[in-house]
Amino acid sequence: MTKRPNILIVCTDQQRTDTLSCYGAKHINTPGFDRIAQEGTRFDRAYAASAVCTPSRVSLLSGQYPSRHRVWNIGVNTGDDVRMMQHDLRDAGYRTGLIGKAHLEAYQASKDESRESVEGWAAGYDDWGGPYYGFDEVQLALGHVNYGMSGHYGAWLRRRFSAEEIEGFKTLLPRGNHPPFGGEGYDWSLPVEAHNSVWTGDRAVEFIECHTREDPFFLFVSFQDPHHPHALPRGFDNPVSPQDVPDQIRAEGELDQRPPHFRIAHEGRLAESRFVGDTYPMIGQGHGADFRTVPDAAARDGKAQYFGMVSLIDRQLERIWTALDDTGLTDNTLVIVTSDHGELLGDHGLWMKGPFHYEPVIRVPMLMRGPKGIESQSGRICAHPVSLVDILPTCRETAGLPAAVEIDGQSLFEPSRDRHILVETVQDWHALRCVSLVTAQYKLTFYPDEKFGELTDLHEDPNEFTNLFDTDPQTRAELLQLATSHYYRLTASSKSRISYA
Repeated sequence: MTKRPNILIVCTDQQRTDTLSCYGAKHINTPGFDRIAQEGTRFDRAYAASAVCTPSRVSLLSGQYPSRHRVWNIGVNTGDDVRMMQHDLRDAGYRTGLIGKAHLEAYQASKDESRESVEGWAAGYDDWGGPYYGFDEVQLALGHVNYGMSGHYGAWLRRRFSAEEIEGFKTLLPRGNHPPFGGEGYDWSLPVEAHNSVWTGDRAVEFIECHTREDPFFLFVSFQDPHHPHALPRGFDNPVSPQDVPDQIRAEGELDQRPPHFRIAHEGRLAESRFVGDTYPMIGQGHGADFRTVPDAAARDGKAQYFGMVSLIDRQLERIWTALDDTGLTDNTLVIVTSDHGELLGDHGLWMKGPFHYEPVIRVPMLMRGPKGIESQSGRICAHPVSLVDILPTCRETAGLPAAVEIDGQSLFEPSRDRHILVETVQDWHALRCVSLVTAQYKLTFYPDEKFGELTDLHEDPNEFTNLFDTDPQTRAELLQLATSHYYRLTASSKSRISYA
């Protein structure tokens, strides 16, 4: 009898599709990512479930949209009642492990409030390695770049460097004389061999090489990068030049057609906005910066550092695939590579992420190589819309488990041609909330309690310069009805803490 397949999911943080040569990027070479595309399937229209980390990650693991699993924003801990794929696979006899970033609980919280508190657990994790939300084994890296030296990764650093050295690693050196804007580039004194991406790769290789149990494994490998701040470690030669990065996608006056928060964020006026939330002025934007003042040289340099962070991850992926090859596990392992959401990188006059459902933010890479005999079409390209919520049913099917109830995804082995999906980003209950419906041709974004909205014909306007919300009322009405019906089905069976009414 054939052994049940292993399942390996790789998730990056805040990664666009144009960071990969398998998606057509000419300025970067990513053989680690590309191998999975060449030997499996590349999904050209894969979407995040939210434009920020925690909701989208919980959607990936639970197969549910945020309105159903109720983890609506960063800073919200995942409820103990949220059933995720690692629970199901563990109960089915899988060895379950998580390496790297989880972000299932709040970073900016006290130790008593969150097991992922960046400051509260700065000196912890020496004697704990799980269980955690259904993962029997965990090795966590918390935060990002110079404030990401906590968790098990932080404990590992403290065993190798003095307190004085680690304190020095918390300082980033700006690459240029300009005000910070969230996407600028930095140099970093941390040596490349101690970088969290390398540490994550090391732990993943170790997990695979040391797996001797007869039971299959489910391993979730989660890289913290290329999330801002955009910094590369000492000793890593960035293969991407600022002169070679793609130009920004922008059109004069395009923000005049968008809801008011687009221009508010573009001009750094977040504190003046009526959309201000409780924790941050605008979700995904921190405290804001005037993006009109960003010099072109600084923008290109920051983008080059961002792409360099992807290159560093790519080298770790090559090591992980080699470990699967060397242990003879490649043919019996489902591999899915994706990201929790994207990044604007100055497109449309905006940076980072948030309540701007442009394609660079909500469209993510998704690559899948199935175990031999289950999904074996090398070089297949899927152009139908798919979502992170589709990963759970795919993994259940691979493991031979029955279809799950109350999930919103469908198997990636046979994606529906006429599929429509949702993306939900919520600032606060009383502040900005947006929901997008994505179909094969259109993207509709509506804002509960607001009269404005967005409608884009992605076939005719792939750069999203023209908002048809007020000029194509027939299509708007048809999509709003579809979105309302879809959304009602979600909330009717959930115990949602969010009210979109």
